[in-house]
Amino acid sequence: MTVKAPLFASTLCLAMLALSCNGPVIKTPTPVTAATVLTPDRGSLIFSDDFTDSASGWSTATTADFKASFSTSGYSVVARNFVDHEVASPYALPKDQLSVAVRATAALSSPDGSGYGVACDRGLKEQTISYDFVLQVGGTWDMFRHDLRPGAANPNTSLKMGTSPKAPGAASITVELICATLSDGVTTRLVMFVDGTQVADITDPVTDLPRLGWVGGLVVRGVDSGPTTVTATHFDERDLTL
Repeated sequence: MTVKAPLFASTLCLAMLALSCNGPVIKTPTPVTAATVLTPDRGSLIFSDDFTDSASGWSTATTADFKASFSTSGYSVVARNFVDHEVASPYALPKDQLSVAVRATAALSSPDGSGYGVACDRGLKEQTISYDFVLQVGGTWDMFRHDLRPGAANPNTSLKMGTSPKAPGAASITVELICATLSDGVTTRLVMFVDGTQVADITDPVTDLPRLGWVGGLVVRGVDSGPTTVTATHFDERDLTL
């Protein structure tokens, strides 16, 4: 199951569009293919945040199983219950090929199976397809596809899981997910990194994939046995076609 925190992106998105009118350098698109060798620094940086500004657009909502706030340490999320809590990035200009990365820590009290990671959501609607890559306490990771569209045959699908080279804890770890929809408009290539080490490279075809591109977000996974506390200190998004 996945739950999304409110999106506060319109102001920043309009600002980004305004900047684009000031004559930026035009790059020749070089889209990712099925054979492209991908690295963590692939693409052009389109959004970056070090979580020092509480007015930057990240959710600070509080619900029964979710609480987000800013502190001197960064952007903190406390999650409960067995659910992937997605927090939308303030940058809301969809891209067909997107890289999303977060650097974060997890409190030592966070239970096994909980964790943090990043998400790609297709388009700007709440009920859509998302890919969640989560690094779990205990030293494992998994990749889920969530399909929240009405009547979806498989709302929650585990696409791949494995053992991570690093486990969440007091030391900061960067988790990155590349979501690159290929030229057929159906197949999305998903490449996952943990602190720069590639852990998986898979493809996932969705025949009725919405046409609007990907937007990024932070994911915090809760479990039923207790609260998960994650503090994010840096977040990047890159356009892989540039």
